[in-house]
Amino acid sequence: MLIAQAPLRISLFGGGSDLPAFLTHNTGSVLSFAIDRRVFLVGHPFTHREGIQLKYSKTENVSLPSELEHPIAREVLDRYGIRNFDLAVMADVPAGTGLGSSSSFTVAFLALVRHLCNIPTSPIDLAKEACAIEIEILKEPIGYQDQWASALGGINVLTFEGSTVGVESLALSQTRVQELEKSLRLVPVGSPRSASELLKAQSNAIAPGSKAESVTQKMAKLVELGRAAISSDLDSLGPLLDQGWSLKKEVSPSVTSPEIDAVYARALNAGATGGKLLGAGGSGYIALYVPSEKLTEFDSVFQQQLGYHISSTGAGVIHES
Repeated sequence: MLIAQAPLRISLFGGGSDLPAFLTHNTGSVLSFAIDRRVFLVGHPFTHREGIQLKYSKTENVSLPSELEHPIAREVLDRYGIRNFDLAVMADVPAGTGLGSSSSFTVAFLALVRHLCNIPTSPIDLAKEACAIEIEILKEPIGYQDQWASALGGINVLTFEGSTVGVESLALSQTRVQELEKSLRLVPVGSPRSASELLKAQSNAIAPGSKAESVTQKMAKLVELGRAAISSDLDSLGPLLDQGWSLKKEVSPSVTSPEIDAVYARALNAGATGGKLLGAGGSGYIALYVPSEKLTEFDSVFQQQLGYHISSTGAGVIHES
């Protein structure tokens, strides 16, 4: 039996600048970090039957990988020639909540099958192949950041020039990491949703010379300010997040809703100094920065939150027997 995992991520600044439509004429930049909420794959060979059994939100029983409905599983299993295998998918957080679970699934799947095939694998190998599968082969309307964040773990500034990705890992003291975890709160809003249509609309809007392109350029420039805030002036993070959230709504008004706006306003009244909806928009988790002196008040208003810790560990196989 093999168990593989890949962490989810929180993207703070630069979201949208990793989309292929933007990178055609621009350089992108994202600041994000992995968290200890994960996607898990458990798999073992069949000894009593043939075929593929895949259990996720539904169960598929097929003879060959090419017959699977799940596009990522079909592509990964078929390209590695995996046959007669039983697989189950589990996650700490439901899909469609803005934490990059789809790409975490791809990265974890690749970690499992490459280990099964005795192929030496680095985090860069996982990230590159996950991007190739999702963006180039399956034509998903997504960017490059989630695969890299999940494969690498840690806190990273990612730069994008076309499909080339540069990585700078931020080395923060344990005290600063704990302060960031303590003050950046995740509040749920709405129901899980598919990001595909929202991302497709955002990509279509980013034409050369368009307002969406100009605004996305401004969002990417916030990465350097965000890096400085995390490193030396954590309380400046909230206003920066608020600025980024305002810009994101300029790119695509559909990222928000009256419900999201109402929750955000309540959060500011409860002591948060800024935040943003994670992921493509529509629903999921709002990441909100709350100064330490306001945490008690904030927590009394928002009693339902997602706890997490920043994960220095990226994707990989965690059990073999």
